[in-house]
Amino acid sequence: MDDFLCRNQDKPMALEFLNLASNNLSGDLPNCWKIWPFLAELYLQNNHFVGNLPLSMASLAVLQSFQIHKNLLSGIFPTSLKKNNQLKVLDLGANNLSGTIPQWVGEKLLNLKILVLRSNNFSGHIPNEICDMSLLQIIDRAGNHLSGNIPTCFNNLSVMTLKNRSTNPAIYSETPYTIYYTTVLNMVSELLWLKGTEGEYKSILGLVTSIDLSRNKLSGEIPREITDLDGLLYLNLSKNQLSGQIPPSICNMRWLESLDISRNRLSGEIPSTISNLNFLNRLDLSHNHLKGKIPRGIQIQSFEASNFVGNNLCGQPLPINCSSNQQIPYIDSSETKNGGHGVNWFFVSMTLGFIVGFWVVVVPLFISRSWRYTYFCFLDDMCYKLQSYW
Repeated sequence: MDDFLCRNQDKPMALEFLNLASNNLSGDLPNCWKIWPFLAELYLQNNHFVGNLPLSMASLAVLQSFQIHKNLLSGIFPTSLKKNNQLKVLDLGANNLSGTIPQWVGEKLLNLKILVLRSNNFSGHIPNEICDMSLLQIIDRAGNHLSGNIPTCFNNLSVMTLKNRSTNPAIYSETPYTIYYTTVLNMVSELLWLKGTEGEYKSILGLVTSIDLSRNKLSGEIPREITDLDGLLYLNLSKNQLSGQIPPSICNMRWLESLDISRNRLSGEIPSTISNLNFLNRLDLSHNHLKGKIPRGIQIQSFEASNFVGNNLCGQPLPINCSSNQQIPYIDSSETKNGGHGVNWFFVSMTLGFIVGFWVVVVPLFISRSWRYTYFCFLDDMCYKLQSYW
């Protein structure tokens, strides 16, 4: 790859678009990016690149889209991106990056619309400076080791509110470079995990709004301020350590299509206002400490019972009548948080029953001669009766 990119280091190149994705490339990235000052889109995903991003990437002053997910990058969040303040799409997902998410991301990359950091090893708190990135419409930090509370300033992400939400399906606006450049940029695509499945979004990418903080170690309550994002379509906070109640103001998120807050430590009743989410087509509240009756609503009763199990709930779609005294099975979310490795008491009791039965019935046959004589006489008698019957 060095021979291909760095063979003309003496003079700048006018290349604006470079796609080397899914080519089984490996090794370190070359350190000659300063010869590509007009590069606006760079796609290096699905390869085997290792090490850190080279410092020369800071010279890509007009870079707007950089995707390098599913590689083997290591080290901390790349400081070489600190000067790429024109970035609109940044996807570093599925690598081996670690350390904290630096504050300068929210201070320098103010034009970002898509930030994907999922499936890395980032730790520490989510910096409040992220809330200054008012243009963000997709935040994906799932599958890391983030801890602390969810920032209460998420309502500053104005693009995720209905009144300021863009109606342009493209990610990019017009640029002063070339007509061809603008046409290519409008064809940018992104692999996103929405509704629990991965899919490629292209023609409508500019209309997608999503926050995915699942599979981390976040604690505290779900901030009420996040419900001010009335233009948010997908919200996934599952598999954390969130506590407290579901905010009653969740009904403000009128356009929400998918809500997953399963496998946390949420308590209290499900707010009745959740039934006002008319566009909700995926809901998972399972494995929390919720109690009481499931609210009535056309959308709520259409979901599977599995989306409510592991709580102390009753009513449809669960097969448990709230007026009866039937005990509602409860599964502690702490037992299932790490891949469901909790104690299964059904199999424990079955094993104990087998052991007790073995010692009570079988062992005496080996010890007592009279028991063996009686047992075999019984078997002979049964065989004789069966033969006579047939």
